[in-house]
Amino acid sequence: MSSFALEKPMATPTPSSSASTESLASLRKLVSSCIQQHTYDAAIFFADKLTTLSDGHPDDMFLLAQAYFHKKEYRRAVHFLRENNLLKSSIRFALLAAQCLAGMKDWEECLAVIGEDEKSAVERNVEAGTTDDGIDLKASICLTRGKVYEALENRERAVRWYKAALKADLKCFEALSCLVDKRMLSYQEQRALLQSLQKQSTEFKWLKPMYELKLKQHEMKSNNVDKLAKSLEEDFKFKNNLEILTSQASQHYWKNRFQKAYDVTKTIVERDPFHHSVLPVHICCLVELKMKTQLFFCAHHLVEAYPTSAISWFAVASYYYLIKKYEMARRFFHKAIQLQQYFAPAWIGFGHSFALKDESDQAMAAYRTATRLFRGSHVPLLCMGIEHLRTNSLGPARQFLQEARLICPTDPLIFHELGVVAFKGSEFKEAKDFFHMALKLTANEAMEAWEATFVNLAHAYRKMGNYPEAINYYHQALSVAPKSPSIYTSLGFTYHLQQNLDLAIQFYHKALGIHPRDTMTNDLLKLALKDAMQSFAKSVTHL
Repeated sequence: MSSFALEKPMATPTPSSSASTESLASLRKLVSSCIQQHTYDAAIFFADKLTTLSDGHPDDMFLLAQAYFHKKEYRRAVHFLRENNLLKSSIRFALLAAQCLAGMKDWEECLAVIGEDEKSAVERNVEAGTTDDGIDLKASICLTRGKVYEALENRERAVRWYKAALKADLKCFEALSCLVDKRMLSYQEQRALLQSLQKQSTEFKWLKPMYELKLKQHEMKSNNVDKLAKSLEEDFKFKNNLEILTSQASQHYWKNRFQKAYDVTKTIVERDPFHHSVLPVHICCLVELKMKTQLFFCAHHLVEAYPTSAISWFAVASYYYLIKKYEMARRFFHKAIQLQQYFAPAWIGFGHSFALKDESDQAMAAYRTATRLFRGSHVPLLCMGIEHLRTNSLGPARQFLQEARLICPTDPLIFHELGVVAFKGSEFKEAKDFFHMALKLTANEAMEAWEATFVNLAHAYRKMGNYPEAINYYHQALSVAPKSPSIYTSLGFTYHLQQNLDLAIQFYHKALGIHPRDTMTNDLLKLALKDAMQSFAKSVTHL
């Protein structure tokens, strides 16, 4: 016998006894507590012992697989579920395996586990899955399918399954967030979805108005956002809720009320500097208001806090865009896109950075990609129309603008650009109608942003020979841009056409007082003075 055996004799084995019910219950609580406290190694350690002591009870097997999932050991979790033949035993195991496969970006295998449609085995056995007061398991299956099809760039099927998730359980907010934030729905589709949601029942009475608020935040025409926000604050006590404030800020931004939008986003960011839903709107407001210093510090803090987040590099790109370093902006917009492909603001900014350097082909390529990725958004189509208009390709410009109009018939900018296309094509009456529609849709809000529409409408009336109406709209343009020399020149020219030379000379002088070196205004002034001298000479001759 070895010395080791003499020093430490083997213990006599005793028969194993099954763990008590109380001990197992205590161990289950411990594993759940470890998961809640994010100590996943401990959760895996104790869950492994729990599965052994309970002879592989399904609930304990699920706890262990959950612990693997939370620790992001996706492959290990899937292997564990397959080895123990759990995938077909219950919908919750299939859902967990699918989520693990989605985490591994194994999309095809994920679909194989949960099925491609309602006829799958998982879907047929959905009633067997237990649901507590949380989100219905069928809704979670539909949501996962939607994510898979989105990753596979099958947007049509992704939309279908996100809608199915909401239909299965109204509480499945993530499905609504994907549809709205990733611009998957057109204006008409959003309205149809809203109507279908209103028919569903829910124990949370505030949930429907909250969803309606989110769906309407990108509408230009609707004033319901403020009404809904007020109702949620007064009726359901959601005062100063960040989600509601974010929707209000988004509405202000889309209606060109940039200062109001910034005031709201500033309040949100002061309370939560890393509120990812509001940061794109906040950054865009800083660009529109040309707040370079604030944007610089915002970008710096975001990169420091989230160096691998798309929003951080979008902020950096926006700063370079604002200071007109477009090549640097382009580089960081591209980095943001690489980090998060479905980030609409970065794609639009990427296209703009090319367009502003007259690189039309690259700009169009970026806008086309954005159109493919965000089929529910009219903005990429609008940008493509504007880019074609800039290069004087009126036919394609009109086509893209009309397509944008079908998706969002409430954006005044679409009608403004259609008016410009008609004006350049010498269709002045049609142009006039489009400009009027654009001004009607603004609802007399943030009119300083629509100076060009007033001016173009006045140009259209002048081309049609309706000088009084032209003068009227030039004066309205001056009310929102009183220091614009081009408007004074246009007014002077209109009076010149009416042979009202005194007023023509007066407005030419006002224009030159603001911009003394304007060659065209100087030439027009000389012509007006010459005409005035000739008129004076004729009157003297007649005397």
